Amino acid sequence: MNFTEKVERLKILVIGASTDVAITDEQEKEYIQLRKDLNLVSKFKSRQSKELKICSSLKEFRREMQNKGGYAERRESIRDIFYSLLEDEDSLLDSIEEIQSSVNFGHLKLLPQDIQDKGREMSEVYLYLYCIENSLRIFIDEVRKTETVNIPKKVQDTIDKLKKSEEESKYLPLRGDNDLFYCDFIELGKIIVGNWNVFSKYFPKQNEHWVNVIVDELYKIRCLVAHNGYVGKDERDALKVYYKNITAQLKI
Repeated sequence: MNFTEKVERLKILVIGASTDVAITDEQEKEYIQLRKDLNLVSKFKSRQSKELKICSSLKEFRREMQNKGGYAERRESIRDIFYSLLEDEDSLLDSIEEIQSSVNFGHLKLLPQDIQDKGREMSEVYLYLYCIENSLRIFIDEVRKTETVNIPKKVQDTIDKLKKSEEESKYLPLRGDNDLFYCDFIELGKIIVGNWNVFSKYFPKQNEHWVNVIVDELYKIRCLVAHNGYVGKDERDALKVYYKNITAQLKI
């Protein structure tokens, strides 16, 4: 794991310890090892909070967080604790946030405020999904220019089915100028994993299981958006992490 991944993992551990009752021995060992590894990095040493400095175990960290109030207050405190450790990574997200801030929601003012607020939050989710999915398409397409990438049969069947449906609905615009535009996260993941001998060198610190897990989580969020479901804050935070991990991994 790189620095960002270790910090994100540490954040997940302390959130779990601060909001759940049980702390396992494995979690304690992982917390201790992560602190040890991260303390070798000057950025972490100079920016870590008092809580991370003094708490040598997850149980100690939980006791510190219990003084902050309920679960919501503890989560907010943890977000503040980790903000300075991860703020430099936010440059990857500037373009998305700039697009979101420029969207005019004035025509939604007739709707209840709660619906307006959730609409803005869901617009952010859509932007992240759109950028991630198209980043994967561009990545696969670039690799195909120099290497042989075979499309798995089930993926090709899905592509052919969507093309046939498109031909029957002439009023709909074409999806794109190549077959990858007929693939969503699941199909794109299958192409990468199905050609792991080609793509593995682009994921030197990960494996095909990591790709499957990320793609599966992204697909679940995509389905919520497709059916106008609401994506909660935890899922939106996870989506930002996936975006940073994928773009960093692929050097996009």
